[in-house]
Amino acid sequence: MAQQQKVFDPWAADRPPAAVAAEPRAGVYREVQAGAAFQAIRSGYRGFVLPATAVFLAWYLLFVVAQAFAPNLMRRQVAGPLNVAWVLGLGQFASTFLLTWLYARNARTKRDRAALDLRWDTQDQLR
Repeated sequence: MAQQQKVFDPWAADRPPAAVAAEPRAGVYREVQAGAAFQAIRSGYRGFVLPATAVFLAWYLLFVVAQAFAPNLMRRQVAGPLNVAWVLGLGQFASTFLLTWLYARNARTKRDRAALDLRWDTQDQLR
């Protein structure tokens, strides 16, 4: 009798061992995601990022709209060769650095420790 060759069939009912081993891990991650600690970290993130993004976008659009619709205002001299457009444009750079610093401080003081603790708890559950 001829010996039958085994052919790997990805659609077969019996899955490879790696896929079976991944299911409990996925369950742990789903539990963590549904947990109160993870939700608190996410809400803290959203509580900072969404308002900060809205304020920064409004500030940027104010600059663009003022440049387009109020050119006389933007040409007005403020000090020496600096006009309003230059001051607002340089303010865009300053506000970008300020926003970056505020985000890093917020993450460091409010989310990083909790996220690290959650990570260690998750790794303990996966062992």
